[in-house]
Amino acid sequence: MIEVLQRLKQHLTENPSRGRAYEILSFMADAHLARPDYDEKLTFEAKALLAGCGTAAEQETDPKDWVPSITILRRALGLAQPSSTGQRLQIGYKPGGGRGVVSLYWLEMVPQDDTVQTPDIEPSSTVTYRRSAKGSIKPSLAARLFLRDGEMRNLSVRGITFLSSILLGSGFWVAMLGVLLLSLSLRDGPISMGSLITLLLTALGFIFGWHHIYAPWFRVIDDCVVKAPLWVMAMSEDGCELEMFRHEKSRWTRLVRFSADCPWCGSNIELKPGKPDQNYPLVGRCIESPHAHVYSFDRMTLSGTYLGPLFSSVAARHNAPPT
Repeated sequence: MIEVLQRLKQHLTENPSRGRAYEILSFMADAHLARPDYDEKLTFEAKALLAGCGTAAEQETDPKDWVPSITILRRALGLAQPSSTGQRLQIGYKPGGGRGVVSLYWLEMVPQDDTVQTPDIEPSSTVTYRRSAKGSIKPSLAARLFLRDGEMRNLSVRGITFLSSILLGSGFWVAMLGVLLLSLSLRDGPISMGSLITLLLTALGFIFGWHHIYAPWFRVIDDCVVKAPLWVMAMSEDGCELEMFRHEKSRWTRLVRFSADCPWCGSNIELKPGKPDQNYPLVGRCIESPHAHVYSFDRMTLSGTYLGPLFSSVAARHNAPPT
């Protein structure tokens, strides 16, 4: 078994994939390789997997919700073991239930009995999203004055001050564009190449600034969830979302990150713009295959359905006659 574990670890090292399923497999393989003389089955609780693989911000998450489903773990393990490697590993799983009974995971060899056929793992056509915990996303120094713990009540003093500054800033941005265009139009003589270049750079700068600084704060009012501008999150943070929601008769705005586990490859799914291949404003895209593994996003149910190209198995289900 040690040789098979070493092959698995080598494959994971040489073919790094971003996703907690692969991090868990690597962690379990390392634990086995660190105890080569341990003959008994080495089991892992969800709590141990979270402690060994989760980030500091994820440690407060319920371990049962953090660990991917056993189907995704098994599919990731299958993809991490090329079919030509001979003996293979499989993930054993004992579901928990009842008070004090926890779920257990372990790695074991696939039985060599030719009569035992490991069934193909059919990827799910749906995903379940996770919403990051309150305060887990750090705002930038500029936004920290208003987004305390990553959120603010819109009609509080901080909220009104911040949203008013956004409104005034956007108005000033439009006014500056108007002044520059007016100054160019009032110049004497024919329009020079320098004037055209200035006009082009001004227009591009206005579009860039509006799109990345001000527009998300207007779109979140109607869309409820939009991609957060880069300037509101700390430099150490990956991309996240702005969410506007109602709580206790008040509207709040917060920084949040929605993610899921890809049923096709076990990598992470993150929210990305739907354009140009999808009609939705935001869709869930697998970070390893963003144009093939695409899912819808429902903020209220935290669920999504498959939108990407119809692979053979998915196409067969979609084209099957109703029963």
